[in-house]
Amino acid sequence: MHLCRVSRFGPLSLLRRPSHWSVRPRILVLRVLHPHIPRLLLCYKAFRCIPFLSFPPSDPFPYIPRSDSLPNMPSLLTYIGLPIALAALAYQFLSGPGSKAHDVFGLGRQLNYTSHSCTKIPELEACEDMWLHRPSGLLYLACSDIPGRLAWTPAIDNLDVSKRPNNDHIVIVDTKATGPITSRMTKVKPVSYSGTLNLHGVSVYEVPAKSAELKPTLRIFLNNHRPPIDPVTKTVLDASKVGANSTFELFESTLGESRMRHIRTYTGEAIRTPNRPAAVGPDSFVFTNDHSVKTGASRLLDFFFPRSDLGFCDVSGCKIAAPGPYPYPNGVVASSLHPNRFYVPASADPNIRVFELQADNSLTLIDVIHTGYPADNLTVDEDDNIYAACFPNVPKLLAKFKDPYHKHSPTTVLKISKNTSKDAFFGKKWNVEKIFEDDGTAMSGATTAMWDDSNEGLWLGGVSSISSFCKLH
Repeated sequence: MHLCRVSRFGPLSLLRRPSHWSVRPRILVLRVLHPHIPRLLLCYKAFRCIPFLSFPPSDPFPYIPRSDSLPNMPSLLTYIGLPIALAALAYQFLSGPGSKAHDVFGLGRQLNYTSHSCTKIPELEACEDMWLHRPSGLLYLACSDIPGRLAWTPAIDNLDVSKRPNNDHIVIVDTKATGPITSRMTKVKPVSYSGTLNLHGVSVYEVPAKSAELKPTLRIFLNNHRPPIDPVTKTVLDASKVGANSTFELFESTLGESRMRHIRTYTGEAIRTPNRPAAVGPDSFVFTNDHSVKTGASRLLDFFFPRSDLGFCDVSGCKIAAPGPYPYPNGVVASSLHPNRFYVPASADPNIRVFELQADNSLTLIDVIHTGYPADNLTVDEDDNIYAACFPNVPKLLAKFKDPYHKHSPTTVLKISKNTSKDAFFGKKWNVEKIFEDDGTAMSGATTAMWDDSNEGLWLGGVSSISSFCKLH
């Protein structure tokens, strides 16, 4: 059997002395030549060669025939070679700012907490997403309860159908009124709808009122993670095997009304693992699929490789609008100034991608904004400034998802704005500013951040958190 041949570009070289050398045991030579090009090779006795990456045609290390006179020492390669190979991989992976470990998972990231004062709002529990009607100050939130989220949140593989929440709801908060928060809350009741609601993301399209005396009409898009049902027997299926039966629901309501009328359900194969819709018109929207598959161990690969996509729905149906693949696309938001422009964050990538909707309802990538953080949902203000709820430490976030009552996860909020200064000419198109960072005490694991101009603060919600309102100092 031949030893593996190793390119001069690879970090790991395994050599073996020819039979005429005085010392016969194999030796292991570790050569890390380039910290940003980890080409690893793992050699085993049972395999000729397992290359992880292709090599240049010119190879200074040819195959060396095995001599039967040499002793066979598989334990050296197995027990020493593999750990060293993994150490070389770790060296590349854990190389500080700019690496995936630092920028995405937050390993080694230094947090600089901002000065702020926050008020927790226990009445707003497990509010994963929100939308603010700025002229009126009415804040619409998609809420649930924390025990229910622990059982049923398909986006994070919580798939216990029997314990899924049955009280998910849209609630309106009057942010301009005074008094106790409960006196300013209105729960919105769905009518003409007999199905279940397990809410995640929300987007609203405002239809202007026909006169000043009337209120605008709101077209409310919700992604709904329904339980999987057998179409013939009508029995509930094992969601851990087939995933959720996710759809989008369209409701209509008048601004501030306590009821919303069901208009339409959007279904289709393109709606695979929907995360959030972004309204395009009164009946159409863009959406993200945060994972490549509904269930299975391969979902873990979505944290490391771009494997998912974006979709589009209208009354004629739904389709994949940007096949990508893209890394864990999350809470997309429509631009407030540029029609058909959408900002898409990623939870497995430190960038925000900018897409433009084309005439054929496909999405074209037109820009990439590097932030250095993975993000969940995005919101925009009237000037099209982007506010990103970010995850500065993913391991702590995952621990918080498992035990939200005892674990805390830090929260970071970034403000991304168009660069209008002179250095924009030299390529700096965007300004990225950290406006909020907390260790998880005031707000743990925020998934949405909404800037409120009137109150000069941030409304923060989380999929398994108590919401907060925070003043910035």
